[in-house]
Amino acid sequence: MLGTILHSHYKICKSLGTGKSGITYLATDLDLIDDPFYVVKKVEYGDNSEVRLFEIYGLIAYRVGQHPQIPSLVAKFEEQGNRYLVREYIEGELLSQELQTGSTWSQTQVFDFLMDLVGILCFVHSFKYIHQDINPHNIIRRNDDGRFNLIGFSSTKDLGNIWQNIPDDYFYNLNNSSYIPYEQSQNASQFNSDIYAVGVIAIQALTGKLQIDKDPSSYELKWRDEVDINDKLIEIIDRMVQPDYRNRYQSGLEVLEDLQSFALTQIPVRRPHQIQLHLIFGTVACTLLLGFSIVKLLSASANKPQLLPQTAMATSTLSKKIDNGISWQNYLDKAAGITIKYADNWDRKDINNVVTGENVIFTSPKQNYLDKYRENISIRIENLTNSQATLSSYTQSAIAEINRYYQDAKIVESSSSMLAKRAANLVVYTGKDENLLSIKNLEVWTIDHGKVYILTYKAEPHQYYQFLETAMKMINSFELN
Repeated sequence: MLGTILHSHYKICKSLGTGKSGITYLATDLDLIDDPFYVVKKVEYGDNSEVRLFEIYGLIAYRVGQHPQIPSLVAKFEEQGNRYLVREYIEGELLSQELQTGSTWSQTQVFDFLMDLVGILCFVHSFKYIHQDINPHNIIRRNDDGRFNLIGFSSTKDLGNIWQNIPDDYFYNLNNSSYIPYEQSQNASQFNSDIYAVGVIAIQALTGKLQIDKDPSSYELKWRDEVDINDKLIEIIDRMVQPDYRNRYQSGLEVLEDLQSFALTQIPVRRPHQIQLHLIFGTVACTLLLGFSIVKLLSASANKPQLLPQTAMATSTLSKKIDNGISWQNYLDKAAGITIKYADNWDRKDINNVVTGENVIFTSPKQNYLDKYRENISIRIENLTNSQATLSSYTQSAIAEINRYYQDAKIVESSSSMLAKRAANLVVYTGKDENLLSIKNLEVWTIDHGKVYILTYKAEPHQYYQFLETAMKMINSFELN
């Protein structure tokens, strides 16, 4: 098979392995100048159901491949009586190579892993698919941005019941029993069977053990006393791996909500001088996807600093290099009396809109040419119409305005905080804006001398955590002169 050219332009380079559904090869596309790699699967089910199963497997691969952390389906064809699927090649390292006995991950690394994988599961489960074979051999850490990608959908079960006359266990695979809960071993997989598998991998990473002991009477995994992480995160993982699926999280969205709530607890409600983000959002956490556009920010080399031209309104000066090589610049608006530090690889646009009060906006780095939306931080300054307004009364009116403006608005968090060494309020909320774009915002505001200073970090929900640490550093640096 090596050297064979399929469909006139896919040249087989080497064999990647043989599985239940066929043989997988690495191939190049001879028609493209940069000669990229692809994964070609020769689908072989070995019985009369093969044509039907090829169509099923092809549809599953196409649907789930729309997620940027799942290889996309490039082509599907038949040639000389054989059936082939061509998928995107993910250049990276299998998680099974990274997880070694005795090697442990930090709380930050595990948090990042959970956010990535559970986010992917939410997408997969939205099609009523159960992966059924989540294990370190089917997870790849991508080289270019360090994010986790899920592969190995040959055992996927469709609960949509659109395929008739296919045995329930046809896509079932018991190759890695350590990651398979009881109900799946009885051929009764649930959506949270996948959640169980992700939880087991998290425990392996925390303990450095590939085999986790079980309590002989309760069948619960014995691991909690072997790790030193936040109790809340322990509770989340423990609920993911409950032996009885009825006691587990019932959906990936439930897991994500608890992970996000846990993350918010790492931002202290009150601190004398700043809003401080806990180390839970470290280098790995800042690279995060739930789900759907996926570049490692803090570990990447920053662009060379370029001093922006001075104006009468604002100046920008280079600050010292910090945070894994990212350079920071000072933004100073003398007229507004504000200063803030921003990452050198973020774009800055001065606005100074006297109607909306928007002063300046900082936009996150463009990750690839397909990006349609980029996370941003804006500063808005409003004049109080009521000189007697308090922080509490303004907060009430601001939340009411959020609920009016955003469709399906949901206040995730509202708490006291500090901004520019002054009492402030922090609100995190989700909803759809005027363009029906789903957003997740973190806003902090404070009142000083008849003005409200509002800093907003705006992101798509699945990208919210990717730049959260940078956003919080910027907010922490905000000063009133």
